[in-house]
Amino acid sequence: MREVYGTIRKLGATSKYKGYYFVAEAIRMTMEFQERPMKITKDIYPKLAKKFKSKPSNIEHDIRTIVNVCWENHRERLEEIAGYPLEYRPTNSEFVDMIAFYLGDEKESKVPDVECQNGSVGKIMENLF
Repeated sequence: MREVYGTIRKLGATSKYKGYYFVAEAIRMTMEFQERPMKITKDIYPKLAKKFKSKPSNIEHDIRTIVNVCWENHRERLEEIAGYPLEYRPTNSEFVDMIAFYLGDEKESKVPDVECQNGSVGKIMENLF
């Protein structure tokens, strides 16, 4: 979660906004359940509302506030995270998805390549299955 909070902070959002914790948790959930895509309105908002004792509409509004803050204050950095130029403010769903993808991609790129000799990769793979 530290990476999630750090990324959001680099975009200009801080804990003074209620949506700070909501969007961080939404990003975490998206990263955790990558194999089963979650719908923000049907899956994420209700779960966050239950966890934070709020209403889904409040969760949506507070996350939108965070997206607006990031868009207005650090658009260039947000475009770096997205990996392409943004012509309009991302929706809540797009924002959560792009940060989850960015953080997941960053983790994968940190996995070192292992060099094996004498066909040991095949033996390693056999042992995995």
